[in-house]
Amino acid sequence: MAVSRGPAAQSVLRAAAQMCTEDASLDRASALRRSAARLGVTLDERFMSVDCTRLESEIRQYQLIFRPEQNEILRTLRSEALKAMAFFDAFSPRLVGSVLSGTADRESKITLHLFADTPEEVMTFLMEKNIPFSESERRYHYRNGRQERALVLSFVAFEVPFDLVVFDRAAIKEAPLTSSRGGLMPRASQAKLKSLLNEPEPV
Repeated sequence: MAVSRGPAAQSVLRAAAQMCTEDASLDRASALRRSAARLGVTLDERFMSVDCTRLESEIRQYQLIFRPEQNEILRTLRSEALKAMAFFDAFSPRLVGSVLSGTADRESKITLHLFADTPEEVMTFLMEKNIPFSESERRYHYRNGRQERALVLSFVAFEVPFDLVVFDRAAIKEAPLTSSRGGLMPRASQAKLKSLLNEPEPV
């Protein structure tokens, strides 16, 4: 198997974009590695963060060409996300993931980062609003090499699945990484999301 030097080839990105579009649960790094393996090459892991960013653009381009209904799906999810952010305003919500990046599809969840003194604050809020939820955990990596676990509260509202990831209030100052070798995870405030919704749709 040939070893690639430098960023991934365009052919690897195209194949990975198709994989991610067909399987929304597939993370970007895994898609790139699978795509490279199918093409008989090994990725240069030093450029994984750059390649993941390039892959996001490739996914959006693929969806515009082969999934023309994508714009309406994305707009609907972003609108629902904005409503949810207003609902959880007391917890300084930030939108993350595919709904923010523009690669979400019908199966995508809306993921919000919330910030509270304790996770119980958010759980109590949901219970007071009579919103049933399930609990899980998610591990995050940070630039200084540390790893932390965060509580994830999942529920469905108006047929849209949500994941609320609860962090300490101080964590709003530092975004986690997209993966152990990735760059900083993009996060959007309500103001940022409103500006995205006001942007003209691509033609």
